[in-house]
Amino acid sequence: MSNNATFDLGKIDNTSFVSDFIKYRYDKKMPKKIDVGTYQSNLQKIANFNTVEDFWRHYIHVKRPSQLSRDVNLYLFRDQPNCAPMWEAFPQGGCWILKIKKKANVLGKMWQDLVFAAIGEAFEQLDVVGIAMAIRSKEDMLSVWNADNSDDNTRFAIGEKLKEILMLDSNTLVEYKFHANSIRDMSTFRNAKPYVFAAATPATTN
Repeated sequence: MSNNATFDLGKIDNTSFVSDFIKYRYDKKMPKKIDVGTYQSNLQKIANFNTVEDFWRHYIHVKRPSQLSRDVNLYLFRDQPNCAPMWEAFPQGGCWILKIKKKANVLGKMWQDLVFAAIGEAFEQLDVVGIAMAIRSKEDMLSVWNADNSDDNTRFAIGEKLKEILMLDSNTLVEYKFHANSIRDMSTFRNAKPYVFAAATPATTN
């Protein structure tokens, strides 16, 4: 796993800021058996923004991953109707998951680059509806949520882009989980399917 990822938000000025990733929210890990209404009521809005200046004004005051307590979840989602960090909002979707060991000390940089990539629409897919960070005791998780899995090519393109944005080594394990499965087992991360995006083999000529 590399920690040299970088994404330059400075390349985006206010006139070109068309991203609708403007909802910052957080909550704490909830009991597995909880109804949708209770979950929604525990989602707390941090900020909305629609310019780069507004983003920075809020971002500098948001706690960094190292300052967050255990079992906190932080979300950045599009400002669209019914767009929320809930499996039920995207029953045909799912999320790519990257698990990060505590000792790696790369979470802060990776989360920042993931935020910048979302704001800058670096995934180049409107199917990407949000990103999330989960702070846990032994390892932390970053995830990229997509809305619709009717096109496998789109889903895997998002996974490839995640690898590119975070400059992950070719042997880095990432996982994917369908929200339909999460609804059944009440977990975003448990029983996710592992993938390794191996580097492409150069073509040879005879």
